Amino acid sequence: MAEPGDQAADGGAAHSATGPWGLRPATIEDVEEIAFAELELFPDEAWNVFQLAAEIEHPDRRYVVAAEGEDAAGALIGYAGIMLGGDLADLHTIGTRREGEGVGRALLTWCEAQAVAGGAERMLLEVREDNARARAVYAAAGYREIDRRRGYYRIRGRRIDALVMERTLA
Repeated sequence: MAEPGDQAADGGAAHSATGPWGLRPATIEDVEEIAFAELELFPDEAWNVFQLAAEIEHPDRRYVVAAEGEDAAGALIGYAGIMLGGDLADLHTIGTRREGEGVGRALLTWCEAQAVAGGAERMLLEVREDNARARAVYAAAGYREIDRRRGYYRIRGRRIDALVMERTLA
């Protein structure tokens, strides 16, 4: 199982019950599969291929994919992306197709390392108030709630608050 700081977080391989997986920077060739994962994981708020392509190609963004195989060349199992902005980075998206294998934690660790390399001192993120699993991962990684955006998400006719969380990066 991958844990923060293990090889998968820095691009090496991690192992799970279903086999090895790894991380690698996202490329334009990954856009279609990421878009499919977006529809699967976030059907009410999925980004389309054009939005994802613009993000991946933007010079102030860093995107990563988790994929099966030690070389991360297999099926996509997760992805994440950040925006760099001086001393602040913003986690734009993170999604995993496998729960409980450390994929999300490894993606977050990769994003934090990219943020630090890009000069960021802090990372911000928004998470749906009703997403207890993601909130627990972020809290365990040292994020704390600093604000709330009321009704930010619109999911199937419901309005759900976004919790804004922040962490100081090393």
